[in-house]
Amino acid sequence: MWTTKIPVLQSVTPSRLAASLLIQHVPDLSGWVAVDFCAGGGGPTPSIERFVNARLEASAKARGNRTVAAPIRFVLTDLHPHPEDWAAAAARSPNLTYESKPLDASAAAQDVIDKYAVVPGPGGTQSRKRVLRLFNLAFHHSDDNLARAILKNTVETSDGFA
Repeated sequence: MWTTKIPVLQSVTPSRLAASLLIQHVPDLSGWVAVDFCAGGGGPTPSIERFVNARLEASAKARGNRTVAAPIRFVLTDLHPHPEDWAAAAARSPNLTYESKPLDASAAAQDVIDKYAVVPGPGGTQSRKRVLRLFNLAFHHSDDNLARAILKNTVETSDGFA
């Protein structure tokens, strides 16, 4: 349903709307890495990734920039990973990757987060991207205590969430 548009009721798909909101409300989006901690079978994240990065590129070109801003990388993770589904999605975009090992959103270690935030640069240098944790309708799987633990871990280990 994330990529389906009902012509009379919707002007855009839900995933495109979510992508537009990220673009609109996250400053300097290319300085972030988006980690979907409850990706399930992939959900809307691959579609959101394509739209966000296409918009970043189009926006840079419209401003006359010869160099396009770095694309934002999206990472699929879950307590119950779907590596086969995610591999198929990642094969369609160089900006989409996944963690094939289980990752508990309520207890994500900082070193795991840093694995995706640290980006190699020229001459062996490294830079750190800000981490945006994504939750696409994922909280219906959680009771109140688990949801609190997930949000607590998010605040402790990430720079933002959507």
